[in-house]
Amino acid sequence: MMRLMCLAALFVVNVLLAVTSSAALANITRNGWYNCSISTFELKPPSEDYNATANSLFKEEKKRVSRVFTQCAVFDMPFCHNDTSCTPAPGKTMPLFVKVIPASVEGSKKALIMLEGGPAVSSVTLEPLMNKFHRELSGGFHIFTVDHRGTGRSGRLDCPAAQALSFGGRYGNSLALQEVPNCLRDIHHQFGTNAAAAYSVTNAAKDLAVLIETELADYDVYLYGFSYGTMLLERVMHFSPPQVKGYILDSIVADHREPQGTGNNHVFSNWDDDIKDVSQHFLDLCQKDTAVCGKLLGENATATLFKLYDRLDANASACSAIFYDTLEIKPSIRLRLFFFRLLGHYDRRKFIPTFAARLERCNARDKDVMTAILSKNDPAEPSLDFDSMLLQDTIVYSEVWQVPTPSMEDMQQQFLASPMALNDPDKVGSYCLFTGSNSSECAPWVDMNVPPWTYTPDKYFNKSAAIPIGVSVLGLTGNLDPVTTSKHARRHFNNMKGDNKKLVEFPVAAHGVIGNTPLSDNHTDPHCGLLVVADFLLANGALDAMNLTCMDKVQPL
Repeated sequence: MMRLMCLAALFVVNVLLAVTSSAALANITRNGWYNCSISTFELKPPSEDYNATANSLFKEEKKRVSRVFTQCAVFDMPFCHNDTSCTPAPGKTMPLFVKVIPASVEGSKKALIMLEGGPAVSSVTLEPLMNKFHRELSGGFHIFTVDHRGTGRSGRLDCPAAQALSFGGRYGNSLALQEVPNCLRDIHHQFGTNAAAAYSVTNAAKDLAVLIETELADYDVYLYGFSYGTMLLERVMHFSPPQVKGYILDSIVADHREPQGTGNNHVFSNWDDDIKDVSQHFLDLCQKDTAVCGKLLGENATATLFKLYDRLDANASACSAIFYDTLEIKPSIRLRLFFFRLLGHYDRRKFIPTFAARLERCNARDKDVMTAILSKNDPAEPSLDFDSMLLQDTIVYSEVWQVPTPSMEDMQQQFLASPMALNDPDKVGSYCLFTGSNSSECAPWVDMNVPPWTYTPDKYFNKSAAIPIGVSVLGLTGNLDPVTTSKHARRHFNNMKGDNKKLVEFPVAAHGVIGNTPLSDNHTDPHCGLLVVADFLLANGALDAMNLTCMDKVQPL
């Protein structure tokens, strides 16, 4: 009898939980679906000097894209989901913008949801890839993109009174150290205290889980995440929505930390250590190409770059004037940043040895060419206005930064130790202001009376989720990705419990494998990484059924 009473009580509890969950989900309202354009902004040609054939292909692509049937909606998500640490604002919700290319196969119950990275990058850059997946999957899947919470049309986090993220300012849409104090005062005026956690990784991941459980309750769902998007999906995996049958992690952010001091943690504060490894690997491959790169940079390409930096810094070259007179920046700093940006693009990194050789030779023509290139200011991409560097800093300083923080001197040393680099030592000051830390490295900012804006990591932080039963995980990593390096991808896959997983390494791919593994010079053709993902989806997530033969045809370095 007691056992029956316990079973009955358990049944009642389960029913109540189900009712509570259903009631919570029932409160999620949707504004849409409305017909909309697949492209948020006008498509532009790939370059200013492309040939007639490329022009014809681009026009065909533009016509094809304009005919794609697409729908958009905004969902009202809780400002704070249950079991998260933020303080909910009464009656306040968080918009979640979703775009979909519906399946053209009648009755299809398969969906792919694509997530961008950053943190804080909107889904706009994924729109061309939506269309490519739709074609490669023969219309058999509904293809979704989502602006994750705090970006784009999903409640972009901003400090409008302080105008810190305005493109017209001195620092563009970046949040410079000088702008942080007033931006944080602005954001506290908007939200008060303890609201930063509303923008946490966990709340963003719960948006996805709720979207799946409401809109796609009877679908087989596959999730694709790029860069920070992989971290979001790793968090979703903790919740294990039963509709999700597969995860695709492209350019992986490892969500588990090794002990402090091992030098193997994937945090923004040690980016330049990772970039050092990858940039040296690129230069090692480069010097083996004796016909072109090796001829320009010699038998030790890394040493050649460092010698070039020293010579330019010492004002011992005619080209030093480009930096000291025209750009007003130390040559070795500007060139490390410049070469890093080239390194991240498969179609631009090939110019690194050419530009370095011109600066080394520095005749009159070289000086004119390099002055024009280094001083050129391209107009900002419209999509950048949808990004939020305030959201990025909120998440990074809460979950993806070394604690205690490295010093500005430590970060400067990391920067100078790498032939190509990215990090700005001023980020230490920003970290101190965002967190209100009283560590010794934060002493210069302790008395500024700036309200902090970060959140305490929750129970899912620093824990790799186990692969749910019946779910497969496909990982993609590029060995020339300087931001989310392959060593972290390998470590993440080793830490992830479960056997139904496969990490595919592309030897010369950069950041974003599905868009950095070209098989031809035609920019409209799908890349190998995208074809591998499409094969995974068509095989219903069966890892052994994937065709990887295109990897042998990826264009070489």
